[in-house]
Amino acid sequence: MLIKQENYQNIDVVVAASGRQETVKCAQTLAAAGAEIIITRKGTRRIVEEVTNLKVVSLNNSLSDYLWMLKERGLHTPGLIAFFSYDPMSSDILQMCEMLEVQTKNYIFKSFADCRGCVERALKDGAVFSVGGAWTDPWAKRLGLPHVIVENSVETILNALESATQLRRVQVEEAEKQCLFKTQSEMYQAVLDFTHDAILAIDENGRIQVLNPPAERIMGCRAADSVGQPVEAVLPNTLLPDVLESGEKQLDQIMQIHQTLCNTNRIPILVDGQRRGVVATFQDVKQLQNSEQKIRLKLHEKGLVAKYAFNDILGDSPAIRSTIQIARSYAASRASVLILGETGTGKELFAQSIHNASDRRDGPFVAINCAAISNSLLESELFGYEAGSFTGASRGGREGVFELAHGGTLFLDEIGEIPRETQVELLRVLQEKEIRRVGGSRVIPVDVRIIAATNKDLLQETVEGRFREDLYYRLDVLDLKLPPLRERGDDVKILGLHLFRQLPGGKDPIMQSQFLYLLEQAGPYQWYGNIRELQNFVERANILMRNAGASSVTVSDILRRRAEPAPEPCQETESRDRRAIEAALHNHPGSMADAARSLGCSRQTLWRKMKKYGIQR
Repeated sequence: MLIKQENYQNIDVVVAASGRQETVKCAQTLAAAGAEIIITRKGTRRIVEEVTNLKVVSLNNSLSDYLWMLKERGLHTPGLIAFFSYDPMSSDILQMCEMLEVQTKNYIFKSFADCRGCVERALKDGAVFSVGGAWTDPWAKRLGLPHVIVENSVETILNALESATQLRRVQVEEAEKQCLFKTQSEMYQAVLDFTHDAILAIDENGRIQVLNPPAERIMGCRAADSVGQPVEAVLPNTLLPDVLESGEKQLDQIMQIHQTLCNTNRIPILVDGQRRGVVATFQDVKQLQNSEQKIRLKLHEKGLVAKYAFNDILGDSPAIRSTIQIARSYAASRASVLILGETGTGKELFAQSIHNASDRRDGPFVAINCAAISNSLLESELFGYEAGSFTGASRGGREGVFELAHGGTLFLDEIGEIPRETQVELLRVLQEKEIRRVGGSRVIPVDVRIIAATNKDLLQETVEGRFREDLYYRLDVLDLKLPPLRERGDDVKILGLHLFRQLPGGKDPIMQSQFLYLLEQAGPYQWYGNIRELQNFVERANILMRNAGASSVTVSDILRRRAEPAPEPCQETESRDRRAIEAALHNHPGSMADAARSLGCSRQTLWRKMKKYGIQR
């Protein structure tokens, strides 16, 4: 009732039995329920503190508590009055009894077991009345000593409640401070641990106070061994003591730390105008360059990552094993590579494998098909362009593939399709290792390894004047001839089965067995389309076997071309093709996509045919 009257709405009142076991159980139950503070009498306080981590506020009896009790119960009782207490009673209570000529003696106990001895000593001393608490009450009654439990006054209870309330307020404020401090500490530690920069800080005495993991790596030491040590003893050339002495910051300084070239900033720490230390950041120059490459990779949507390695090249024929061995040896070089092979022999697969086996594996791999881009756009795709350099140019300009491939490899597929005017610019880039964007005047250095590929005889192209001889020899430093599928023997089965397993039902052993039988029936088929034609064969076989039944499908159901090479198109066919293209371009002068759509082909196919027949847009 008192708690409700005084508006202590968030305080729970729990009444426990006087026994120790009951008190322990009650305290542990309250702690498990989330209690923060318990208010108890002094004797109970020790038990609660022993069995829980709770904060305990004692009910400290005041002089008025005893005065009212003596007035009502024992003031006029002749003889000795025994006071039983957990701690020595306050002197003011004893002095008050002496003034009232009340004979008293204080008996002190520290445990429930002590209470019997206290009561027995009081009786031996001639006590006729006793005052105590719940622990001494049962023993006094059992041994025949009149006993009264001192009651806590309203004032005592309210004082305890106020003390508990203030303690709880302090607890909450301290918890909030600790949470904020811990959050800030964790935040600062996360910044130190996961920033790319190495961070080193010293105090006003030149001793290391902070050394994060990147700094440990660059400096070759451990923070546990270095913190507290003079910085000059750990790393002599930091120049941090100089900054501490001068108070002047040093920005963008280049320094060598062991084997690492670093860009560093050194900043004095000032507190109320006094120099209290120095913090330095170090950035590995090589990592900065790598970060630049990663940013370039993220800015471009595709074509900048080599997905395949030599282990991804399937086949066990002597022809392919020899080709892989030669290509592996080329990976150790930085010279240009010219890959020769028919359509579908895996030229880009080998180009990516060479890149991933080289020391440029961590750099970008950029691929561009020179035949799929119109002559007017090819130069800007290769070298980039500045803003406003031509109609339709992006407002901020754009990087070319040479810039995107900086520090890595540039794969120029179908290099034989590059027009002669672009060949001149390409040759200059290969010789000077620098590019100039279309419409720009700034020279940009580039570090790019070139891997080119073609299905043409480039040497014959140079003889006929369609390809520059100087560019040919610049590209053909290392040449790699890829064997066609017809020269790879049983690799057809290995590749075919691998492709078949990727399709629906392709992991069924019965279907795999039937498929291998169909490949054997194909026998001497020449596979002029190489892997692409084999892939078409596999897909058609899979569909027919799933729909018509594996055993009912024959190789004649699948193969759609003769085993001999397809005849060259006759002059009449070429003439008809040329006229159709010219008509489509005339009917759709503003859109290559619409022209290609009217011909029933892709834009890339239309560009190739236009180049083949010398048709200008």
